[in-house]
Amino acid sequence: MVATTVVAVIVLIAGIIIGLPVLVALSVIFVAVQLLMIGAKVAVERNDRRLSARLAERLASRDEEG
Repeated sequence: MVATTVVAVIVLIAGIIIGLPVLVALSVIFVAVQLLMIGAKVAVERNDRRLSARLAERLASRDEEG
């Protein structure tokens, strides 16, 4: 995912240098979507870690009671 974002940024820069507005517009949209997806992936992973820590905490407290 990060590699495709880097490629899209390179294409964006090439489009600016060459002067192709359609290529620039598509690259901007693609980079924005990729960055949004990376941010969502990081948020989901952080949430998963937090939920698994809570679950482990609950299981540990149940084991202590029983």
